Order: sequence, then C-alpha cells, then structure tokens
Amino acid sequence: MITQEKLQSILSNLKAQEGVRGVVVTTMEGLPLSSDLDPETTESVAAIITSLVGKALDAVRELREGSLSFLTLDTNKGQINIAPDVSEGLILVVLKNND
Repeated sequence: MITQEKLQSILSNLKAQEGVRGVVVTTMEGLPLSSDLDPETTESVAAIITSLVGKALDAVRELREGSLSFLTLDTNKGQINIAPDVSEGLILVVLKNND
C-alpha cells in the first residue's frame, strides 16, 4: 500500500503543474481519500469516475486487451486524466485546463 507521505508528495507535484485545476484520489469503491476540490464536487467526481473505471476495466477484460493503465477524457474545458491502480485499489484523477 502507498504511504501517506508518498501520496502527498505525488499530489503536491501534480498540483504544482501548470493548468491543473484539481486532483482527486479515490478508492476503487468510490471513497475519496484526498482532494483539493470542494467536498460536493469531490464526492461527485469519485462516484462518477469509479463507475467509469469499472466499465472501462470490464471492456478491457472482455476484449482481452491486457490491463487498463490510463484513461484520458478530452472536454471543451480541458482534460480529465484518470490513472487506476487496481493493485493498490486507488484511482488518481487530474483535471486540467486547456492550454
């Protein structure tokens, strides 16, 4: 399991990058562990992304494409980068603005 110290270091590095407007770490079950967004948005992001990752994992497994390592959603506001780590039971979500 990842230590809290290492997690905070990773989050600090991500938040310092230009264009990052939010970072959320959630469990695979949708329990938010860390976020720099307001509580309501954090809960919403955790629930929606957990569902999306579950569907993506099912699709990758069904299509026999190996394992899921990363998802990128392009939006008109920017990108949503999603990195699930099944072995750790965590999902990292980074919201970025368009450059």
